Amino acid sequence: GILLVDKPSGVTSFKVVDHVRRQLVKTFPELDSRRGNRRPRGAPKPPRFKCGHAGTLDPLASGLLVILVGKGSRLSPFLMGLDKTYAATVRFGAATDSLDRDGQVVLEASIPEDPGLLEAALSGFRGEIMQVPPVISALKRDGKALYKRVRAGEDVAEPDARPVTIHQLELEQVRWPGEKDGRFVYEADLVVSCSSGTYIRSLARDLAQAAGTEGHIQELRRLRVGPFEVEGTLEGVMDLNGTVLAGAMLPLAAGLPHVPDLVLDDVEAALVRQGGQPQTDWLARLSAAPVASGKTGPLFKLVTGDGELVAVVQVDPETGIPRTSAVIPANPLEPGD
Repeated sequence: GILLVDKPSGVTSFKVVDHVRRQLVKTFPELDSRRGNRRPRGAPKPPRFKCGHAGTLDPLASGLLVILVGKGSRLSPFLMGLDKTYAATVRFGAATDSLDRDGQVVLEASIPEDPGLLEAALSGFRGEIMQVPPVISALKRDGKALYKRVRAGEDVAEPDARPVTIHQLELEQVRWPGEKDGRFVYEADLVVSCSSGTYIRSLARDLAQAAGTEGHIQELRRLRVGPFEVEGTLEGVMDLNGTVLAGAMLPLAAGLPHVPDLVLDDVEAALVRQGGQPQTDWLARLSAAPVASGKTGPLFKLVTGDGELVAVVQVDPETGIPRTSAVIPANPLEPGD
């Protein structure tokens, strides 16, 4: 299934996902094919019960984390590339090595007297822009994450600039200055809707420099991933046991609510699950036209009459022929997947 959780600040996405996996296996030990199984010395370990996510959040950030449980991991390609929305607080006057408040200050700069310079700079960051990702990030170079190279003491060059799209960039509030902990600070609250792969930390750096100063992320919260909103999601996830987590899990068919359905009868569902491909004449039964999801081509879902997900299908844009991109077995919570 799928879990929509409100990740707390100060914990990594990996720890949240690992907690969910451990609690589910603790409550439902039959999910873990490794537990209690003896194997000959040197034999490969059986696969663990999978639990992943559809896009990580920095440790500092809070907000929506989409967790994919069991066979739900097969939906990852259709969720990873979805647009996202964030609420961000940028603090001006200093740059950090990580581009957020968790990093070390590497440069200080004066603050422009006129906050209008900041608002004037916003227009240059709307639409498609070129962005240099942070050095301290999960991006890989020669197979190793850049942040691991930095931690190992390597001299790491900046990644190459790449195109991203900023759909919305709005200035919500400016504190120029504001008072916090007995001192004056210069901050701005932003709402950003952007394409997958956009670094809000890099946006904060670039926006500050365009306004004539330096800056970094002070607070960051993810409000939306594609069709999913953070409101009403599971809070306090690190304190919840497997029973509560399982009870909050959405069925896989709810994992792509923006993708249209094609309802199959029992014979057709069995055919697809046994490796058969959908027929072109089935397309006449679609609830709506196939839609792109993230970086994939036009998609639709195959579901049973009672709404159980059978497969995700991609339509070849040139030939119009449908082909399955992910098939979901009848038992979605199967050990090792």
